[in-house]
Amino acid sequence: MNNRKFYTVLVITVLVTFVFISLCGCITKKESASLEDMNVSNNSTLGFIPEISWINNVTNSENLEIDETPFNISLKKTAVLELDNGYSLKVLDINRQEEQIQVSLRKDGNEYDARTMLSGSTYNVKDTTDLNTIYIIRVDRILDNSFFVELTCQKKPEIMLEAGIYEGKITKSELRITDDTITRTYKWEYDDTDFSVKYEYNIESYDMYSERSRNRDYANYVNDPFDDELISQITIQMGQLADEAGYSESEIPYIAMAFVQSLPYVSDSASSGYDEYPRFPFETLYHGGGDCEDSSFLLAAILNNMGYGVALIELPGHMAVGVKGDSKLEGSYYSYSDTRYYYFETTNSGWDVGVIPDEYANAEATVVPIMGRYPELRIIFSGTGQINKYATYVDIDIEIENVGSSIANDVVIYATLETTTDNLIWDELKTDTNLNLDVEETISYTVTNLHVPAGEKYRVGIWAWGSNANTEYVYSDWTTS
Repeated sequence: MNNRKFYTVLVITVLVTFVFISLCGCITKKESASLEDMNVSNNSTLGFIPEISWINNVTNSENLEIDETPFNISLKKTAVLELDNGYSLKVLDINRQEEQIQVSLRKDGNEYDARTMLSGSTYNVKDTTDLNTIYIIRVDRILDNSFFVELTCQKKPEIMLEAGIYEGKITKSELRITDDTITRTYKWEYDDTDFSVKYEYNIESYDMYSERSRNRDYANYVNDPFDDELISQITIQMGQLADEAGYSESEIPYIAMAFVQSLPYVSDSASSGYDEYPRFPFETLYHGGGDCEDSSFLLAAILNNMGYGVALIELPGHMAVGVKGDSKLEGSYYSYSDTRYYYFETTNSGWDVGVIPDEYANAEATVVPIMGRYPELRIIFSGTGQINKYATYVDIDIEIENVGSSIANDVVIYATLETTTDNLIWDELKTDTNLNLDVEETISYTVTNLHVPAGEKYRVGIWAWGSNANTEYVYSDWTTS
């Protein structure tokens, strides 16, 4: 598959328009976390940090209300401060004389804005859509040598509002099909207000998705770069719809939750012919619905794009979304690395934040935080052997695919004929050149004439790794030469 063509076709064909109308199950896998403080939340409105814009509207740090413990850090010129969800800040320049610094704001390593920050001032840093505050930076002081700047950082946003139970049921769903496209109009209700969005999908783009491997980490469904244009348009629309309807920024994640809850449940077998078939957010919207894992990927992708800290909550036979929440927020949450992820149910309407269905309330859960993008390697191989009275000579055809969400750098392939004794091998070959694999790129590699003495037991083992990628290892059944 031509990846550049894939991305170009997808970006061009996901043409998004929106109409605001006034009045208008699943699988599990990974690391386990315990459920704490299972208290059903009551309706309450919590305070939030006031808006602080760039330069024209800075605030004195003494007047900043901080609800979450900030942290202090000292950075030198060119240093990068890594934050949640792939966001980071790079210090470009430090000017002691002018009492200011130049910074680059980045998402997944790509700059989306550059700014000047004044010493003694505090700034809200927005996400790529310029809608949501994702973290707050205070420039404390610049050291005399101008080599270091001291900053105070507070990660944002987090859900802060307990909005009550608002039905997210569909009021009407429309579908229009042509030879090349399908157009879906989604309408849902939040707080007695009707919302509507419309998306046009190119059928060729959907067909390209059908060729993609389903053997990948769940986080890489959420972080899929080919969905970026679509997810970005959705987050922009949610902000615009909320603003037009008179809702505050703190209610946008709840409007998004109601949108996803309104989508009908569509089983994997009904839409794909397979019992277990995870779908990318693009595919879920194309089908007009999905099962619990599909809707969880979609909601997590939307909230992650808005800058919210999110996680996938994997339960026996079920999946939901966890969203980083204000410490004063009531409701059920899971703790992971000192972060509270409040439970968001994505299937069926009427579920408030922090309310877990009874059948999962005491179940063991796996929490998978959605961090920055990363590569993920997968290996497929086949082999043949030539036997004589002295040895068996093995040829191996290997395919390495990057099913992750970012480029895999310096990939190495290591082929072995293993013995039955741990850490001993009959023969081996490692690639002597390091390779870079783009997202969804596959490379082929052939190893010839690896040998094992006649009559000995062996199996083929293939390893692949990169400087920024996981180590993947696969092996064959045991056989005798």
